Amino acid sequence: MGTPTGSYDREALSSFLADLGLVLGSEDLEAVTDRYDLPALFVGQEASTVLTSPEEVLVLSRRSSVATGARDAVAVLPELVSVEEVGWALLWIEVRWSYRDELAAETADERCRYLLRRGRGTFEVCVVAPVD
Repeated sequence: MGTPTGSYDREALSSFLADLGLVLGSEDLEAVTDRYDLPALFVGQEASTVLTSPEEVLVLSRRSSVATGARDAVAVLPELVSVEEVGWALLWIEVRWSYRDELAAETADERCRYLLRRGRGTFEVCVVAPVD
């Protein structure tokens, strides 16, 4: 497994992840479209799902927040756990998401791996795989 170092722009990646947490929490369809390279792939323990629309991405994020008990969170903070560069344009990363309440106390957390593609001056989500 890689570590959070390498030739990619760490600051840009951290900014992308912070922004992704805000976008998914806001349920802004246009903003979701801008962060995902649709169609994208969600790979779960029991099935894989092709995400073809921003609405499908939002349904997936809502389902995840309910499953982790984070439905009432007011903030979602990313912690970059690992990064592996897969060629010049792809990053395979693991993120720990911390769901926080209005007092900034963690109410839930979850881990996901993402395959990101560098594109359009930022990163785009291509694959999402929850880590149990």
